[in-house]
Amino acid sequence: MFVRNFLGLSLVGLLVSAPPVNHPQTAKTKVESSPQLQAVTFPPTTSRGAPERTRGAGSRGPCNPIIKQELSNLTAVAPKNNIGTTASPNPNVYLYVPKSSKRKAEFALFDWTNRVREPIYKIGLSLPDSAGIVKVSLPKTVELEPNNTYVWHFGIICDPKERALDFYINGWLRRTTLKPEMEAKLKQLQEQPLEQAKLYAESSVWSETITTLEKSRVAHPNAWKELLKSVGLEDYANSQIFDCCQEIQPAQR
Repeated sequence: MFVRNFLGLSLVGLLVSAPPVNHPQTAKTKVESSPQLQAVTFPPTTSRGAPERTRGAGSRGPCNPIIKQELSNLTAVAPKNNIGTTASPNPNVYLYVPKSSKRKAEFALFDWTNRVREPIYKIGLSLPDSAGIVKVSLPKTVELEPNNTYVWHFGIICDPKERALDFYINGWLRRTTLKPEMEAKLKQLQEQPLEQAKLYAESSVWSETITTLEKSRVAHPNAWKELLKSVGLEDYANSQIFDCCQEIQPAQR
């Protein structure tokens, strides 16, 4: 199975650089003075050895003819260190997926903290026919444990018979725990998503920050744009967002 081979090669290389489990750092968000220009920015992050957000075009195999034209900017919509901190047991993962003739993909999630070699969640996906930000929502049956780190794997299938040639990117999810006083503030702000997003960003909780703004980006388009700009992804701020996607059976490995 390619997933197993991937773990045996790629994840071993990441093992020595696995991040320590820390509570998120508190940092101030920047807010524009004008209500029309209110913005939420995510605090700077430091690299902890996570894989790059963008795969690039260096690959061999049947995908090669289309990589430079279609897939080179396949990108995790995440902070620059590619670690998606979350307070949710089943958060969302966002990826920018360019338009491609390859329309089938696979998403898999691994328990990094406990070094579980088999995925705790895996799903085959049929991708949209146009470029955009794809949102992969973990189901309620998947529950991330507090203070644990997980590796996700997103591979576009170039040849169903040669899964080792998938064009893929990886990223990390880290489940954190919110302080009771912050949970109380968030409850008070249930009707104010922009203020909720600011609180999440102040605590460096990425998943809830982007999910909150994604749901309210029509009402607060500048906040969405400024969030992506703060993590160096402003080029994707106007992209269409797809709730991923039509589910298919994962291709055989």
